[in-house]
Amino acid sequence: MYHPRHWIPSVAPIFVVASLFPPSMAAQATYTAELRGTVTDASGALVPGATVTATNDETKVLQTRKTDEAGRYLFNALPPASYTIRVEASGFKTLVRPNVVLRVSFQTDLDFSLELGQVTQTVEVMGAAPLVNTVSAALGTEVTNRYITEMPLLDRQITGLAFLAPGVTSVAGSGVGTLGGTNFASNGQRNGTAEFRFDGVLATLPEGGEGGNTFLSYKPSVEDIQEFKLQNNSFSAEYGSNGGTVVNIVTKSGANQFHGSGFYFFRRPALDANDFFANRSGEPKGAYAHDQYGGSLGGPIRKQKTFFFFDLEKVRDTSPGTFTTTVPTALQRTGNFSQTYTYDDEGNPVLQQIFNPCPITVNPAPPCSLSPVLDPSSGEVTDYNRQAFAGNVIPPSMIDPIAQKTISLFPMPTGPGDPVTGYNNFSKKLVYASPTYRLDGRIDQNFSERSRLTGRFSMHRETDDVPDPFLAAYKNVFKTRQIALEHSWTPSPSLLWTNRISFIRYFNPTLYSSPVDPLTLGWPSILILNPWYEKKAFPDIGFSNYQGLVTDLCCTTSVEADNQWMFASLVNKVIRSHNFKLGGERRIYFNNFFQPGDTSGGFDFGPDITAQSVFNAADFQGNDLASFLLGWADDGGVGAVPAVANKSMETSFFGQDEWKVSQRLTLNLGLRYEWSTPYTERYNHNQFSCFSCDSGIMVPALGPDWPGKEIFGTSILASSKQRHANPDYSNLAPRLGFAYRLNDKTVVRGGAGIYYGMNYATNWQYGGQAWNKNINIIFSKDGNITQYSTLENPFPVGFVGPQQGRYGPLTLWGYANGNHNSLEFRNGTIYQWNFGIERQVSPSTLIEVNYSANRSTHLPWNFKPLLRGNRNYISVADRQKWGSSGLAELVPNPFQYLFTQVPGMPVPIFNEPDSIYNDSTIPRRDLLRPFPQFPGVFGGLPFFAATGSYNSLQVRFERRTSHGLSFTGNYTFSKFISTSDEGANAWIGKLQGGAPQDLNNLAAEKSISGNDTPHRLAFAVIYELPFGRGRLLGRNMNRGLDAVIGGWRVTTFTTLQTGQPIDVRTSSNHVTDGSQRPNLTGHPCSG
Repeated sequence: MYHPRHWIPSVAPIFVVASLFPPSMAAQATYTAELRGTVTDASGALVPGATVTATNDETKVLQTRKTDEAGRYLFNALPPASYTIRVEASGFKTLVRPNVVLRVSFQTDLDFSLELGQVTQTVEVMGAAPLVNTVSAALGTEVTNRYITEMPLLDRQITGLAFLAPGVTSVAGSGVGTLGGTNFASNGQRNGTAEFRFDGVLATLPEGGEGGNTFLSYKPSVEDIQEFKLQNNSFSAEYGSNGGTVVNIVTKSGANQFHGSGFYFFRRPALDANDFFANRSGEPKGAYAHDQYGGSLGGPIRKQKTFFFFDLEKVRDTSPGTFTTTVPTALQRTGNFSQTYTYDDEGNPVLQQIFNPCPITVNPAPPCSLSPVLDPSSGEVTDYNRQAFAGNVIPPSMIDPIAQKTISLFPMPTGPGDPVTGYNNFSKKLVYASPTYRLDGRIDQNFSERSRLTGRFSMHRETDDVPDPFLAAYKNVFKTRQIALEHSWTPSPSLLWTNRISFIRYFNPTLYSSPVDPLTLGWPSILILNPWYEKKAFPDIGFSNYQGLVTDLCCTTSVEADNQWMFASLVNKVIRSHNFKLGGERRIYFNNFFQPGDTSGGFDFGPDITAQSVFNAADFQGNDLASFLLGWADDGGVGAVPAVANKSMETSFFGQDEWKVSQRLTLNLGLRYEWSTPYTERYNHNQFSCFSCDSGIMVPALGPDWPGKEIFGTSILASSKQRHANPDYSNLAPRLGFAYRLNDKTVVRGGAGIYYGMNYATNWQYGGQAWNKNINIIFSKDGNITQYSTLENPFPVGFVGPQQGRYGPLTLWGYANGNHNSLEFRNGTIYQWNFGIERQVSPSTLIEVNYSANRSTHLPWNFKPLLRGNRNYISVADRQKWGSSGLAELVPNPFQYLFTQVPGMPVPIFNEPDSIYNDSTIPRRDLLRPFPQFPGVFGGLPFFAATGSYNSLQVRFERRTSHGLSFTGNYTFSKFISTSDEGANAWIGKLQGGAPQDLNNLAAEKSISGNDTPHRLAFAVIYELPFGRGRLLGRNMNRGLDAVIGGWRVTTFTTLQTGQPIDVRTSSNHVTDGSQRPNLTGHPCSG
C-alpha cells in the first residue's frame, strides 16, 4: 500500500475548493431524498415563517425548516425512509401528514394548505405517499425493500433486480436474465461500464486492473440492503466517469426500537435428479449441498441519537460434478496405437495411423527419412511424407524419457468410452466447495439536528476450492473490505455541507498446489532460470483430443491486490428558488498485480506431428498422445511476466442548480468537469513507443524487396513518475433538464447531457512489453520438417528472458506483437437525451412513458493492431499485389546484421537468439510494414474510434401495495447500432468479433449491435393471498389456523424478450491483417 504522503497531496484540492464556501459538509453522488413544497392558507395566500418538521418514523430523528418569504420549504438531504411531516404557523391549526415515504434519490413536491385556528389544534391529513418525481429530469427506477426481500433471487444476489429498469438487458452470449455485478447492457452502452455506489461511495473498481470498465468489488447481503435506484439517462452533474448508468444502493440503519431478522436456506440431494453424465457412466447421484444462513440486528445505542445495524451471512456450497474426459489407455502409454481408431469423413471406423516424424531422441533411433512430394508440372517440392510406424507402434527406444515418466501420472480409464474411438473413457466424481462470508456493520450518530456522522464497514470473503481430477488443485480467494465515513453539517436551514471518504481493499490470490515436482521427472532445470519459476508448478500440458494434466487453470499462483480511495465534498446552498450544489470528487486507484503465466512452461500437442503429410495432415491421421511420447509439441512457451504496482486518479468538479422557476416548472442546470490521470508504475515497468522518432539506423539495401530505408520508431522507457499516457483535459460535461408539473399527478420531463466513460488508462495488469514476455519454445524452424528443440532441451540457444530495456530506444526490435503503447488517449464520449411523461393514475399506481436515446463516440475498440496514426499493418494494395502466399514467402533479411554477425558488417547491436531476425531470410510481409523492425502487428492499447447509437421507447409501470397486490416492471422497444461491441477488456462484448474487415474504412463496421434487443418486457409481481385473519377470506380465523394458512404470498419475476443477433464468422482468416466474414446466405449455386 502507498504511504499516506503519496495520496494526501492528491486529495487536498477537493477540500481546498470546498473550503472556499461557508461551512458545509456533504458528498458527491447524492443518494438521499429531497422534499420541497409551498405552504399556503385556505385562500391560497403564501405563509412565510411557517415551521415544517420532518420526523423519521423509525429513528424519531427530526429536521426542521422555515418557509421563506414565498412560503417555500426544502429538505435536501433526507435519508430514504418513512416520515411524518408537521407544519406549524401562528394563527393556523397544526397540520400533520404521516406516512410520507421517500425513496433513494427521490425528489418531489408536497404542498400544504393551513386552516385558521389555534396552533394547539391539530389536523391530520391522510393521503397516499407521493409517487411522481416532480423535480428531476433524470430517468430512474427504484427497487424497494419489498422486492429485494421477497423476489426469488439466485443466490440472494440483488443485482439481478437491475433488469426491472427500462433499457437494461442481458449481454449477448450470457443468457437471458443472467447478471453478475456490472455485467449488463444499459441504454445502449457496453456491459461492465455501470457504477455502483453504496450510501453514496463507490463500490466498483476497474475490472481486473484493466481500466475502461468496472466490476462490483463485493456482493452485498439482502439483509443489508434497504433499497436501490438505477439511473441511466440525463442525471445530475454529480455523476460521471462511467458508462452512463449509476446504481445507488442504500444500506439499512438502526432505529429507535430493536429489530432483527434470521434466515436459513438449504438445498439437499433428496429433491435433485442425477445428471446425464453420471447416469451414463452408472455413477450415483452427487451429494450437492447448499446452506445459506445468517441474520441481522439493529437498534438504538442512545435513542434518537446513536443507532447501530449489523448483519452476517455465510454460504456453504459443496457442488458435486461428474468429470468426464479422455485419458491414455494402457496400450497407448507404451506407444502402442494398434487399437486406436477414429472416424473417416464418411463416419466409418478407421485406424488412426501414426507416422514417424524423425524426432530428436535421447536413445539411438532407427534410420528415418522423409519422402519429398513433387509438383508434377514444375518438379518443385510441395510437401513431405513421413513413414508409417510398423504395426502402429512407436519403438520403445524412440519414446521421450520425460514423456514416458509424465504419462504415468494420468489415471487409468474407468470405462471403455466410445466404442470406436474410446473417447470419454474416464469419469470421476469431484466436489467443488465455495464457502462465502459477508459481514456489514453501520453506526449512525446524530450529534444534533445540524450534525450527523455515519460509519460503515463491509467485508466479503469467497473461496473457490477447485479440485483437479489428475494432478493439481487450486484455490481462488476473493476478499474485499470497505470502510466508509460520511459527515453532514447544516449550519443554517439553507446550507448543507457533506464530506465522504471511503477505502476499498480487494485481494484476489490464486493459490496453486501440485504434489509432484516436475524436476524429479526429468523436466529440464533450465526452467529455473525463469525469475518467476514456482517450485512444484507443473508444466501445463495440453492435447487436442485428450485431457491435459493440469485442468481449469490459466496459470500458476497469481495475486491481484487493489486499493481504492474516494474523497468527495459537496456544498448545498438554497437561495430563494435556487438549490445550488457545488462539489468535487477524487478517486485514487492502486493496482498491484502479479500473473506470471506458465512459469514451468506450457506445451500443446496435436496430431499433425504424427500424420503422414507434413503440410497437409489428414483429419483421421496422427495422434496427439503419440506426438507427446515422441517429445514433439506443436508449440510451447514459458511465462515471464513481472509484478506491477500502478497508481492512477480520476478527479471531477461540478456545479448544479435546481431552479424552481414557478410552482409548475423546475429547471436542472449542471456543468461538470472531469479528468483522468493515467497510471504510473512504481517499478519503472512502463514503456512507450515514439513512432515519429528517428532511430538513427539506416538499414542498407538488400535484394529486390528492400531498397534501403532509414528506420523510424523508438521506445521510451518510463520512470516511476511518468504517466502511462497524457491526460485528456477536454472533458467538459454540461447537463440540462426540466420537469413541468401539469398537475399534482402528472409531470412532463426532458433532459440532455454529455458524459465521459472511465479512462482506459486507469490501470493495466501488465508492464511494458520490454519487461514481460512469453518465451516461445520453438520445436521446429522449418514447418515441422525437422525438430529443433525437445522436452529435455526446450531452449537450444539458451533461456532468453525479457529485454528489460537494456537496448534503450531500440528496445523491442525484432519481436512481434509488442506492447507498443501510445501516449494518446480519449475518454469515451456519450451524448444522452430523453423526453417523457409520468402520470399517477391511481393512489397506488403510476405509469411513465419516455423516449430515451444516446450517441457514443471515441469508445475503445478491442482490435489492438490499431493505434491512432501509427498502424503496423500491411496496406491493402500490397495485400492485393502479393496475396497470402507471396506475403508469407521468405526473402533476404536486411536486419540480420543487427542481430548476428554477418561478414563485412558491424558488430551486432542485439543479442536476442530467439528472434526471427537472426535468420538470413524473413517473411516478405514483415518488410512491407510501416515499422519493419517490429514484425507482426502491434499489441497494446485499443483504438478510440468505436461509435454507437441507441434509440428507445420505454414504458415503466409501478403499483405500490393495494388490496394485497403490488407490481413493477417495464417494456422497452429499442434499436442499438454500433461499429464495435468490444471494449478494452476481453469480456466486454461477448461475441468477440473485434477485427474490422477493412482497416481503412472503419465506418463500414456499422451494424446492429450484438446486444440489440428490440423488444423486452420484464416485471415483478407480489400478491398476498386473501386467506387468513383480518383478510377477505377467514377474517375472524383463530390464530392457530392463521399461522398455518394465513400470510402466504405469490411472487414472480418474469422476462420476455426477442432474440439477439447471431454472430457469424469464418473459421479461418485468409488475409494477413484485418479479417474476413461470411457474406453469402443460402446455397452458393442456387443463384
